[in-house]
Amino acid sequence: MRAGNDDGRALAADLDAMTATVAGMREILQAQTRLVDACLHCLQLSRTGERPLAAGDPEVVDVVLTMAHMVGISGHSILRLTEEVSLHVRDAYPIARSIVEGVVNVLFIMAKGRDMAARAKRHAEQKAFRDLHRTWQAGETTMAVQRIVELTPGERSRLEALAAEFAWRNGREKDWTDENIAERLAAIAATFPRSSHIILSAATFNIYRHASEVVHGTYFAAMHFWGIGGGRGRPTNGDQMRLLVLDHQFAVLMSATFAFTALVECVAAYIGESGLKELAGKQLDRLRALPAVAEALLSSDGPAPSP
Repeated sequence: MRAGNDDGRALAADLDAMTATVAGMREILQAQTRLVDACLHCLQLSRTGERPLAAGDPEVVDVVLTMAHMVGISGHSILRLTEEVSLHVRDAYPIARSIVEGVVNVLFIMAKGRDMAARAKRHAEQKAFRDLHRTWQAGETTMAVQRIVELTPGERSRLEALAAEFAWRNGREKDWTDENIAERLAAIAATFPRSSHIILSAATFNIYRHASEVVHGTYFAAMHFWGIGGGRGRPTNGDQMRLLVLDHQFAVLMSATFAFTALVECVAAYIGESGLKELAGKQLDRLRALPAVAEALLSSDGPAPSP
């Protein structure tokens, strides 16, 4: 009987700690979305010529501004999906991955410079061109979509050349870059502070594979939300289920907050806005002080990276 009471107290303590931690992480993510807005404001002012940047390439800024804007919007989606302790958090997994990979792509383009920004633009343009006429076949079913757009012979020739640039010999489309995510992270590491690279790599490692399973709708993905592989086991009562859902919220919030920290730090470094970098570091300090995070840091082998 005593063991049962001890287990109950331990569960209650874990539940309290994780509830406070997730609430704190949501507050931090809200603050980070405002920091992303501040970064976007700086980039937009430079784009319009109202406030030239202290550093950075305007052509790179022109590309990453729109990309960072979309990443920031996804932060608000994570907040909405974690308002309640519910299995709606499942849908937050692919969104968290899109945040992480979006940040990786923004920083990769900044790290590689003007040529990579131009490549991203060419890829986007030929992708839009391909969308004018697409076909798809599965078994005996063929589907097609076609839009009527007037193009001059010169425009069509140029767009067909772009489409050929992003196609393999068998006609399949290429990705926008040849580097996989690990290689993009390595390029980021070679340009930006090690601390930013570490937390962005941690965000990727934390969410990437499980989010992929969710997107692909596998049985593992379904069972993941009932505790398989999570270390706690399948819940047998309401408190255990609540704790399991909080664990999932912790996972998506951790990846999102780490990714946003890296985004703000690296964009601030790229454009020479040291004040924004300091503010991003303060949010990371707040994260370390949260109950479940502080406990994890105490039990780890070494200190967390400093911003």
